[in-house]
This record gives sequence, C-alpha cells and structure tokens, in this order.
Amino acid sequence: MTAHQSRIERRHSASDHAGLVRIAFAIASLLFADSVCPNDSFVLGLGVLYLFVALIFQLLIHNGWALGRTRSLAMGLVDIAFLSYPVYLLGPASSVLPFLYLLIPVVNAASSSSRSRVAMILAGFGSLAYVTLLALTAMGLLPYGPARVHELLHMPPPAHLLYAGTFVVMSVVLTTNIVLRQMNALDRMNRQLAELSQLDELTGLSNRRQLFTELHRQLDRVARGAQCGVLMIDLDGFKRVNDQLGHDAGDLLLRDIAGALTVETRAVDTVARYGGDEFVVVLPDLAPESAFPVAERVVAAVAAVGRERWPTTPVTASVGVAISRVDDDVATLLRRADEQAYTAKRAGGNQVAIAENESLDEAPRESKEILVG
Repeated sequence: MTAHQSRIERRHSASDHAGLVRIAFAIASLLFADSVCPNDSFVLGLGVLYLFVALIFQLLIHNGWALGRTRSLAMGLVDIAFLSYPVYLLGPASSVLPFLYLLIPVVNAASSSSRSRVAMILAGFGSLAYVTLLALTAMGLLPYGPARVHELLHMPPPAHLLYAGTFVVMSVVLTTNIVLRQMNALDRMNRQLAELSQLDELTGLSNRRQLFTELHRQLDRVARGAQCGVLMIDLDGFKRVNDQLGHDAGDLLLRDIAGALTVETRAVDTVARYGGDEFVVVLPDLAPESAFPVAERVVAAVAAVGRERWPTTPVTASVGVAISRVDDDVATLLRRADEQAYTAKRAGGNQVAIAENESLDEAPRESKEILVG
C-alpha cells in the first residue's frame, strides 16, 4: 500500500467513526426527546429527521462517496444546526449541551484532507450559532429555555449570558486548536514512521518491502499494457573491501554507490537495496530498447565510484536486465534479472547482460561487456 492510499484509508476510517458518533447522538436525542419535551411531536420529528440524515451520511461514507472538505463542512453544519435547537430548548446558558460544539469541528475535520481549515470554520460557525442564541434570548426575541418552563427557569442576568458566551466560544476555539495540533503532530509522526518502514537504513534507498510493493504496482500496470524494466545490480569485489578495509569502509562505499544510482536514474524510477551488496532499479514506462543504455550508465557510475574511493581495490557492478511480461509475477521478473546479473559476473563482471528475447530492435542482442576507464 502506498503512502497516499494509506492516508485515504485513514481518512475513510475517521469518516466512518464520525458517522457512528452522529448516529449515536441522533438515537440519544430520540430516547430523551420525550423527557425534555413531553408530547411534542415537532421535537420527536426533528430527532427522526436527524437520524435519517445521519444514516444517509453514513451510507455515503461506507460507499466511499463525497469524501473531502465539502462533505466534512456540510456534515458539520448539519450537526451544528441540529444541536442548536436542543441548546435553545434547554436554555443556552443553563445546560451542558453547548459543550457538544467542541466535538463537531474535531469529529468532522478528522476525515478531511484540509483538516485545520475545516475544523476552524466549523468552530467559528458553532460559536456563532451559540452566541446568536444568547443574543436572541437576551433581546427577548426568543423565549429562554421553553422546554424547561415547568422548572420555573428564569432568564439569567446579562453578565451571566456574557460569561457563558465567552467561556463556550473560547473553549470551542482553543480546544479545537489544541486537538488539531495534536492530530497534525500525530500525522507527521505516522508519515515519518511510514517513510522509515520503506527505506533502507544504511543507504536511504527503498528497502525490499517498498521494492516489492512497487513491483506489484508496476506489474498491475503491465497487465494493462504498460512497460517496465528491471535492473539487478550485483557488486563485484565488494567482499574484498569489507575484508581488507573493514565494514565501515564497505558501508561508506554502499552509500556512495546508492547516491550514484540515484543520479543515473529518473525521479520516477525506484532504486532499492535488495540485500547486502545487491541493488535493484525499477524502470517504469521505459521502452525495452532504452533499458540497456540505462544499465550501461549504471555500470560506468559504479566503476567510477569504485575508482575514486579505493583505486587499489576496485569495485564494479554486474548488471542484469529483465523486461516485464504480461504473465510475470514479482518472483519471476526478479529471477530473470538475477540470472542475467549472474551471467555478467561469470563473464568477468563490470558489464551488462540481457537475454536476447528481452530486447527489441535497438537493444543489443546478446550480453555485452562495458569497459570502463
């Protein structure tokens, strides 16, 4: 799974959880509707409508539809609208319901690709809705706490309303900002861990896990008509470096060779450390006749690094080339490239080998030795 696919799945999962929270809130509002407003069919109908909307949203989420900023904003605004009515019924400054405005921005923004923007917009709308209710009741345009008349609930003094509005708005905005910071920090940590899990610790190249993921992806594309080449790179004489100069020198050489391979390939290519002193290069969308020249440049680059580092202990590369076929899997493709690398090594190393049936018009028809220097 690619990093992008992983992010999409995390957002979809967050959307699913947000939908479940919404459904739970809708069911709770139905269960307590009669105790709050006895025999009030409008309140009951409103709860049924909210549950229906929540189920529709959940169906959209489950089927992967309407994901993104627009969906998050729309669902958040619906939540604010439905929450504001019971807040009004129970008295904006006389119940704990206003603190549910804290949940709406975070829950809805968790699944959005524009998380911070969505959360702060919803925090602003939630705060505006609450302050508007306070203002309307303070001016006498709305009755205060109409569902609690039997409790002889009186309008709080203006100072109390001002305090409630300030406290709730500050809580909504500050809490949303703090939670966002923590969520973004967690996302950054997850991205770093994902990158580390895909990279070879020594060279910084892709590791075997990422290589296999990329090969699976490219072979899926090959099945749909794309092309892909693979280079298997086996270093010649690397063991002598470790034996004579030590493993630190060998590690330094591997890092230098990794850098050279990156320079000699395209940004769309995947350069991976296959294991020990073996590397693999995946060449997507490369015509078969172009794979051999790339392999020649790789051989020359490795030889140049070997000469520069330890002229008396030259390290070169045997490179095998394989071109993907429709019936290939990862194992068969790598095996063909490895067989050609072994052919190049048996022929003396420091050269490229490509099977005759792997090449097209402009490619050499047999293994070819590249003399460097």
